[in-house]
Amino acid sequence: MNMKLRILLLLIGVLLIAGIFRFWKLGSVPPGLHLDEVSEDYNAYSLIKTGKDRYGMTMPIIFKSYGSYQPPIYTYLTTIPVLFLGPTALAVKIVSAVSGMVVVFFTFLIIKEFFVIRKNDELGLLAALVVAISPWAIFFNRIGTEASVGLAIFISGFYFLLRSTVKIGYFLLATLLLGLATHAYYSERILSIFLLGGLVIVNWRWYLKYKKWFFIGLIVFALIQLPQLAIFKSGAFTRRLDQVTYFNRGVPIIREFASQYTEYFSPRSLFFEPDDQTSRSMPDMSVFYKWMIVPFFFGFTYLIKKHKDKFVQCLFLLMFIAPIPAALTTDPFYTLRVFELLWVFSIVISLGIWVILLKIKQRIFKYAILIAIIIFSLFSFYVNYFVLYKYERSDTVRFSSLELINILKERQNDKFVIDLSRDISIGVRIALYTRYNPLLFQKEIGKPFLDMYYSSVDYEKEYKINNAEIRPINWKDDVYKDQILVGDPLAISQNQADEHKLKLVFELKDLSGEITLRGYSTNPRKKCVSSNYQSPYCKSL
Repeated sequence: MNMKLRILLLLIGVLLIAGIFRFWKLGSVPPGLHLDEVSEDYNAYSLIKTGKDRYGMTMPIIFKSYGSYQPPIYTYLTTIPVLFLGPTALAVKIVSAVSGMVVVFFTFLIIKEFFVIRKNDELGLLAALVVAISPWAIFFNRIGTEASVGLAIFISGFYFLLRSTVKIGYFLLATLLLGLATHAYYSERILSIFLLGGLVIVNWRWYLKYKKWFFIGLIVFALIQLPQLAIFKSGAFTRRLDQVTYFNRGVPIIREFASQYTEYFSPRSLFFEPDDQTSRSMPDMSVFYKWMIVPFFFGFTYLIKKHKDKFVQCLFLLMFIAPIPAALTTDPFYTLRVFELLWVFSIVISLGIWVILLKIKQRIFKYAILIAIIIFSLFSFYVNYFVLYKYERSDTVRFSSLELINILKERQNDKFVIDLSRDISIGVRIALYTRYNPLLFQKEIGKPFLDMYYSSVDYEKEYKINNAEIRPINWKDDVYKDQILVGDPLAISQNQADEHKLKLVFELKDLSGEITLRGYSTNPRKKCVSSNYQSPYCKSL
């Protein structure tokens, strides 16, 4: 078989593996949406219907959401699948899954064209394969997260930046992509500048030979930053950093930074323990498979030996700067903020596998080992994600809220009060799944927050959508009205139900069998009798 055709078929095979594990059951596993996905989905739906987000802001520079702000590119891209599929769970995740495929493809190109051993297609395929099957990559490509598209744009920009050191015309495309990456996710705001500056410094003689292209590229990068500069002083630009950083919290900054930074190089965090936050991890699985620790050290050793190579220096530069944004925050290991670092580590692991396989002389044994590794890894992921994660972590995507929305639709003649004390997204979630008219949402809910869209972190804490009011339960008034009160076991205890003469109507469970929501019908007449008609509402009975 022709070598080019063989490599092409193998690349298609790698992309096929990546695609199957990113798109299979994408709309149903996880069995719901995270709060950020809910916001992205409904905002995309609102943009399609009205040209404005759910608050009524025309083409936002950054999207206001739950007291914080979301980078804009993911939501704008999500309008495409939402246009064709509607505001569904599948639609909001497609951009992330496609972004993962882009990263796999550009990984192949980068290693094939720029690694120490030039034109090594097999090593490029191996690197792409490791990215395709790594737990961190598959897991987050199945969630509608801005970090996925941020990585895809950043890695493609990295590729063209490397190409610009050979052909200067690519510098313009590189600065365009790296500039766009700063609008995709927060980490890229820092990393794009550091990477661009680092590679320019390393190759300064080359870029000075082509001053015209160089300065045009920098101008393009600067122009793309203008929208963010327009809101720089408003508070919206730095809101997320203010929420998560340890600055101004009375801790030794240098010591805290060093502690957080080194955590991202810890084998324990990389290979053995899941992310602390259950919504960002699978049961009993870290960001890499446990066996990958062996080729990781082989690959790292090989890179050190080749440290004089310019591409290896670029990898070390990226490895050095990648944890910086995450190390500025209080979270000890926050996977979403270090995708670029995990991408570099994936390359290191693939290099280690390649070094190990070179030591095996029999080709049939090499392929047998590689195939066994792939099957074992994907089976482990399948068990931990499609079985354990689906059932054990369904509460992180508010699975029971889907059942609640079905009840709201079935009982349209009943009035509901739904407590949002521990689920700030429930109002937008109901608007999304009922396809509530965005114009009505903007007018009735979003309008009060429009004038101070970028300068205030206040957000809606009460919703009126169809037959439901979504807000904290008011025990002084709500029990005297004929309606159904909905909340989790902490919002409505059994003692409260007995005291206020509530009758259990339904219980909703997550996939692990835990009760997450209960619905109680009120009995105003019995409540008035038990309270000796003290409430003004009792006079009308």
